[in-house]
Amino acid sequence: MEQGASTRAGARSAPAAARGGYTVRDLLIFAFYSWRTIVIVGMIPVLIGIAASLTAKKYYTASGLLLVLVNREHSGSDSVSDAGPSVLSIEGLKLVQSEAEIIVSDGVLGDVVRQLRPEVLYPEIARRRMLGILPAVDESQWIQRAVERLRGDLKAQVREESSVIAVTFRHVDPEISAAVAASVIKYYQERRRKVFDVVRSPLLTEEVRRFSQDLQGLDAQIRAVKQKYGVIEIDQDIILAVNQSDVLLQRIRQAQERRATVIEQVTTARAKLAAEPSRLFDYGEQTNQILNDEDRNLLTKLELELQALKKLYAPDFPLRAQTEQRIALLRESIREKKKPQYQIDREVRNPTLDFMNSRLFELQVESDGLNDQIAELDRLAKESAGRVDVLREAQFLLHELERTRKVMEDVYHQYALRAEAVKMDEKAAAEQTNNVRVIELPEIPVTGATMAWSFLAAGLFGGLLAGIAGGFLANLNRQVYLLPSEAERQLGLAALASFMLGAPRPHDRASDEELGHLSSLILDTRVGDRGLGSLHLMPVDSDAVDIALVRGLLTECAVHRDLEVLLVDLSDNQAMAKSLGLRANTPADGVTAEVGHTALPDFDRARVAIEPLSSAVFDPRVPLHKAVEGVAALQKSFDLVILLAPPLARSHIGRRASAIVDATILLLKAESSRGPAAVWTRDSVLDAGGDILGFIMAGRRFHIPSRVYKWL
Repeated sequence: MEQGASTRAGARSAPAAARGGYTVRDLLIFAFYSWRTIVIVGMIPVLIGIAASLTAKKYYTASGLLLVLVNREHSGSDSVSDAGPSVLSIEGLKLVQSEAEIIVSDGVLGDVVRQLRPEVLYPEIARRRMLGILPAVDESQWIQRAVERLRGDLKAQVREESSVIAVTFRHVDPEISAAVAASVIKYYQERRRKVFDVVRSPLLTEEVRRFSQDLQGLDAQIRAVKQKYGVIEIDQDIILAVNQSDVLLQRIRQAQERRATVIEQVTTARAKLAAEPSRLFDYGEQTNQILNDEDRNLLTKLELELQALKKLYAPDFPLRAQTEQRIALLRESIREKKKPQYQIDREVRNPTLDFMNSRLFELQVESDGLNDQIAELDRLAKESAGRVDVLREAQFLLHELERTRKVMEDVYHQYALRAEAVKMDEKAAAEQTNNVRVIELPEIPVTGATMAWSFLAAGLFGGLLAGIAGGFLANLNRQVYLLPSEAERQLGLAALASFMLGAPRPHDRASDEELGHLSSLILDTRVGDRGLGSLHLMPVDSDAVDIALVRGLLTECAVHRDLEVLLVDLSDNQAMAKSLGLRANTPADGVTAEVGHTALPDFDRARVAIEPLSSAVFDPRVPLHKAVEGVAALQKSFDLVILLAPPLARSHIGRRASAIVDATILLLKAESSRGPAAVWTRDSVLDAGGDILGFIMAGRRFHIPSRVYKWL
């Protein structure tokens, strides 16, 4: 096929490949198609549920209520020699849960089974197993198996956020149900008495007494050591003695340093004292002035005052004359006081001698005192060092005794607390029966419960799910096509037309319109600059060949459109042409390109090839280009050449036919043509060099009832 037809086929296949998923209508079609599988698979759980509901037993449940009183007596320990806390505090809800665990323990259940006998509680234990095929369980295992069954039927549940325990037991016999529940409560109370009845106080009391005597002996030894060494608190005494020794050592060093300083000062003072003179010059004086003489000062003041008067007043001003007169008198007085100079020299005793003699004496006295002080400090330091050695020895002895006493005191403390806790346990154990009160005793139940309705509902629900799963798996494993959209998705080809069962039917409007649309698609397809001249109808399998489809296509082209059509039947014995009206041994009345043909009855302008396989055009051994030239010659003589080939599973002539025509159309039949066969046929045609225009699906039928279909 040329470029124009290839493009047209690609344009038709692209929308088919791009279509979305399944619609609700498609899913309903699949469901109605597989309704037998859905019903069969869905009935299996339904039948099982019905059988289970018919064989379900009616169980009677007897119940009793227990009240657990949580108080301060609920304390205890696991072991007498435990070194951990002597009192174990238990939270209230955990305590109630512990009581519930005791109820379902093996000891309680075993006592109940032994009293009521396992063959009475569960008669099936003593019977043969597997419908009588296997022997009964050994009698030695009856109690254990009955206990396991009893644990499954017995419930000891704690009411939410309360200390009430509900004891329930279910059985097919109401009397046995009540008897078992009552026995469980009874043996539970007896088991509690055995659990809490533990006497341990005498052993602990004896240990406490022994450790008390040992502690008293250690205290006596410690007192004796302290009295011997004069110790009050050994650590503080050692600190005081060390501090005292250190202080004495510091004082000795200070005194020695001071004594060396004093000796040096005495030596220096004696040397300086010897160098000092006995008398010293005190002072010398030479002057001609009289002490307290103010004449010169007064003269200066008057001269200054006179100068000021001269500037301010006239020469005949009286005050000026008085000032000049006073100045003259002062100058005369000063001249009269001028006398010869006097000189005075004075010597006194050296005062340093007395001070130095006094200081030297003090230093000598201090030096003697320091010698005595150092001697006394040495003696005290020796005594302090001896005291430190004594305290060290006492510390070693007291440390050993205190360490032993501390260990024994800790052990004594734990034993004392343990003894008190055990006494509390024994006292509480004596009153434990009052901590659990029976609120309600089990009574024989009147009404029972059965799982029949639950089994029936589960069977219906399971049947629904199983039916859905069965239908899904059936359609998942289905190999045939129901809808053209399925073939479009898998093959990637366009659906050119689809017909119902028995269609196309004569004088049927829907079939005529579908055939007209199909003919238009075929004839409107362009191959280059010309129309489609040759067409190959390739069935996927034998059931895909629909005589009515070929008849309707010939009628639409030869009768309604007045086209010259040549039908070439490549099947064995031309079975398809004979079905359309070709009589056996009909001679050819015309030859075109070495292909003989004759008129097809009931079709005015349609002709059918006579024994086309014997011609050079359709012989597989003829070169391909000659076959193409032969088909081209046929296309010049006829408006449309239609080739009908058998399925590829029966003959390979279809490969050659697809390679020499303009386009190939696959023929599928709904619910008959298998998907793998269609894919293989498509690939074979493409591998042979042919071009596929699309496919036609025949044999479709309505699976959904019309009452449902009109709502979709």
